[in-house]
Amino acid sequence: MEKHRKKHGIMIVAKALMVILTAVYPLFMVVLSGAGLIYNRESYGSTLAIVGGALIASGVIMSAGAILCLFGKNITSALCLGGGLALCMAMLHKLCEHADRAGWSDKFTMAPISDMYKARILPCIVPVALAAVIATVQYYSYEAVEERRRRRESKEEAANAPAAKIIDD
Repeated sequence: MEKHRKKHGIMIVAKALMVILTAVYPLFMVVLSGAGLIYNRESYGSTLAIVGGALIASGVIMSAGAILCLFGKNITSALCLGGGLALCMAMLHKLCEHADRAGWSDKFTMAPISDMYKARILPCIVPVALAAVIATVQYYSYEAVEERRRRRESKEEAANAPAAKIIDD
């Protein structure tokens, strides 16, 4: 019993950490970076406004994947997490490429602005990876495997049940 409680305690801590990191990185950093690009679209151009919209979408999709993970929707969660992260990284690449080509740099340190975008957006990999690990552990847990086995057996029993008599004697 103690071992069972310890496993659930670790999972609760991992989920709490995932929720906090998801709120900070995919929700705030990624979504707000995208919102900033859209807000300044007059000076940045329509291409970066599209990148901003895609960043917002990717942050929302990653957050949805983390929420689905909390409710045990592990396969859907993994699809959202992977898709959202792939979209986010593709948009980060486009944004950094544009910033480097345009020569954007910090006015105080003269460091490339692409470094700032990378520092803000790349850490969203951590909550996504944590959510993916949690979803995998939940999917392959003993309880989940037994529940799937039980459902499969009940479907087989229903399919193999004797048919009702058509003609009464």
